[in-house]
Amino acid sequence: MDQSMATYTEGMGQKLVIPHTMFLLKGPATVVVDTSFESPEAVSRAYPQNIWREPDEEPLELLKRLDVTPEQVSLIICTHLHYDHCGTNRRFERARILAQRVELTYALDPVAHMMRREYFAPTAGFTPPYDLDQLELLDGDTDLGDGLAVLHLPGHTPGSQGLMVDTSRGRLALAGDQIMVRENYEQGIPVGLHTDVNAWYLSLDKLKRQTSWVAPSHDLRLFSPGNLIQELT
Repeated sequence: MDQSMATYTEGMGQKLVIPHTMFLLKGPATVVVDTSFESPEAVSRAYPQNIWREPDEEPLELLKRLDVTPEQVSLIICTHLHYDHCGTNRRFERARILAQRVELTYALDPVAHMMRREYFAPTAGFTPPYDLDQLELLDGDTDLGDGLAVLHLPGHTPGSQGLMVDTSRGRLALAGDQIMVRENYEQGIPVGLHTDVNAWYLSLDKLKRQTSWVAPSHDLRLFSPGNLIQELT
């Protein structure tokens, strides 16, 4: 994609290759944060783009390699309802799936034309990749217990949220597309795809006040030797 989609007004015309990430947490509960996109074919039919996934990168295959079955996942946090963050929700039939109420309201009928494609909005003739009866709706910040909490972080979308995880190294933020790449967090550059840039700045301040480190959602450097998580502590 264009670099400026991740860093607002910065890097226009420069090509950026991004990963689509999922995070697995093992503890008192088995938790997944975001479920990626359904398939390259499903995405391309609705939203033509250069998107790919190798067979060994299929979400359930990745979980299998970590000795986790879909039935063992008890909780899913959808940081927001864009197609690439909730695309395999239906594969987790036993899990509670948490999203913000304001996010679902916007996702079903987005104001911004581009967001209609990002959400696969029904008002634009798309079929959303999630089922309404799977979603458990939250209204703002929520303490989930066992060292987990949800922070409402509007800006990228009205109902963007992040999962805060208490760890031995401090409070980790899995903040979805509030932080696509490291520059969003380190330099305070907003994500280029947003519904409210002022809200994004307020959410960044909130995030920095309440967390010690963050894992960006679309930054290939996350997977490099001496990875980005290490550098952001």
